[in-house]
Amino acid sequence: MDTVLTLADIHPRDRLAFWYDVACEVFVDHECRVQTPSRFDVTMHHAPLGDLGIVKLDSTGLNFAAVTSRTITNAEDDVFFLCLQVSGSATFHQDGRETTILPGDFALLDAQRPYSCNYPGEWKQIIIKIPHRSLKARLSASSELTVCAVRNVDGIGGLASGYMSMIPPRIDALHTAAKAQIAEHVLDLIALSLSNMGGKDKPALSSGRALALLRLRTAIESRLGDPRLDPKAAAAAAGMSVRYANALLSQQGTSVERLIVSRRLAHCRRALEDPGQSHRTITEIAFAWGFSDLSHFDRRFKREYGCSPRDYRQRFQP
Repeated sequence: MDTVLTLADIHPRDRLAFWYDVACEVFVDHECRVQTPSRFDVTMHHAPLGDLGIVKLDSTGLNFAAVTSRTITNAEDDVFFLCLQVSGSATFHQDGRETTILPGDFALLDAQRPYSCNYPGEWKQIIIKIPHRSLKARLSASSELTVCAVRNVDGIGGLASGYMSMIPPRIDALHTAAKAQIAEHVLDLIALSLSNMGGKDKPALSSGRALALLRLRTAIESRLGDPRLDPKAAAAAAGMSVRYANALLSQQGTSVERLIVSRRLAHCRRALEDPGQSHRTITEIAFAWGFSDLSHFDRRFKREYGCSPRDYRQRFQP
């Protein structure tokens, strides 16, 4: 992970201002306080994971942060923050609720609504930045899911916590396609964990249907390079009928066929952006991700991203 911030060489009197400028850039505009300025220290690491952002924070002395109505006014980031406690503790307030998370626990914050965080002493967190659309595609509502602690001792919560904790030390060794696939798994695990929380807004999927959807998405993602993958093959690999698979995905505004094509296009787009794959031809990339007709690939890519694959690649050429 890239080191975004370290305060080791910054004079103690300037550290809070230095931290504030970087934190507003990485997260959203907010307010913060430190307990003892002379002891204040933060290290921040960051890495992209598909459409998600992974941030690892180590802090001493940062004891309060808040997003208020005033700071939200100019906010442009439609994101949730999934806060996974690594060490120490954190207490969150949002939507009239309060919860404290301990190592291994995690909770969701909506960056578009006021919230506050209190941190006693030293603490470490992994924060996952999640676009609203990505989580809302899996859960019908979020207003009753913010600041609801998912405990490490819970079955699915412990699995999700353990999986997310393994990502930061390994993320640099992952290639782009693997990162995108892992991001989908992370989102599915988070949705499953949150779907078990109580509240008036019920998850879009029951636990059984959520597991079936996770199974379907995994079956599709693991076979995208196979040109024989179609709705019938995807549904069979997930152990369900095409009709049931389409019913699951209809709640997310898509179908098996559209999901297969969109995931293939997304992988091709990332390959075209990647300078490390500039030696590969567009045809090679398209065929590697399951397209068997180049003209069909060109049409679908242009419809999805507004330009041809060739023009898109040129944007990222040095």
